[in-house]
Amino acid sequence: MATVREKIAYLRGLLEGADLSGNGTQARVVWEKILEILDAVADHLDELELGQEEIEEYLEAIDADLGDLEEEVLGHEFEDDDDEDDAHFVEMECPGCGETVYFEEHFLFDDDHEVSCPECGEIIYTSDRAEGKDAADDGGPAGP
Repeated sequence: MATVREKIAYLRGLLEGADLSGNGTQARVVWEKILEILDAVADHLDELELGQEEIEEYLEAIDADLGDLEEEVLGHEFEDDDDEDDAHFVEMECPGCGETVYFEEHFLFDDDHEVSCPECGEIIYTSDRAEGKDAADDGGPAGP
């Protein structure tokens, strides 16, 4: 793909080879001014490309430094894996308001824990021992 400078040079060659004498010197002056503007745009584009290359190099250096810092602070056990974190939480839907509620998995195995919906306050999970107490209070059969 031709660069902006190559395209401007091609246009300049076309204009020099074209017979603009029938259009007078005004047409030649207009085209020369247009080419000057295009040259200025090409200069600014080159500066932007250089600046972007410098920023990319700087960003890569920061990324490498951050990786080194993560390894130093968190050790080799650090992994950038979100799936591992999701395994420690339980997702339930509140039967009252339909809100999705997340809570830590260990609440499923601990006694005397109830999880309530933060939106409506309805209890969405009760541990086994707490269920037994609730069932006995209601006159129903006690849980295991």
